[in-house]
Amino acid sequence: MQLQTSNPWNSLEVVKLLVAGLIPLILVVIGLFLNKMLKRFEHRQWRNQKLIEKRLSVYDDIAPLLNDLLCYYTYVGSWKDFTPHEIIQKKRVVDKKIHIAAPLFSSSLFTEVMTFINLCFKPFQGWGHDAKLLTDIQRRKEVFGDKWEKNWNALFITNNIEVTEPQKIKESYLKIMKVFSEDIGLGEYN
Repeated sequence: MQLQTSNPWNSLEVVKLLVAGLIPLILVVIGLFLNKMLKRFEHRQWRNQKLIEKRLSVYDDIAPLLNDLLCYYTYVGSWKDFTPHEIIQKKRVVDKKIHIAAPLFSSSLFTEVMTFINLCFKPFQGWGHDAKLLTDIQRRKEVFGDKWEKNWNALFITNNIEVTEPQKIKESYLKIMKVFSEDIGLGEYN
């Protein structure tokens, strides 16, 4: 009679060995995948933080200028402290800064700022000519009195029909602040 020797390498044993060998390999692959995802998340978080910091910097630059324009056109606060030339200069700075910063914000912010600017100024007055101020010149002349400079007259729109109502300026300003707030991540501005 012949003794049968059992083969220690039956199929069950081979499967057990393969599974035992694959578990560490699977854990390494999962670990590498998780590490890659974590690095991506950290990079995205860092990028978002830098974007918010840059948006805040732009806000710090533009918001005071917009507020000065708001005051000037709605006759509140420090509106009497600004000459027409200073107001036009503020417009130029806002124009430059918002065009440079446009890729950092939603398109809504750019649209709202341009709407505000177009309520305050009538642009495209010809080559080399400043935008005209869309506000009542008479009220300003009365306040400035003898300090009024005659060359300022040319900076204002002559047709009172085109003068923008202060309430429209205020509403437009509030829309800008709302979009700024949303883009910076502060939630809704009231």
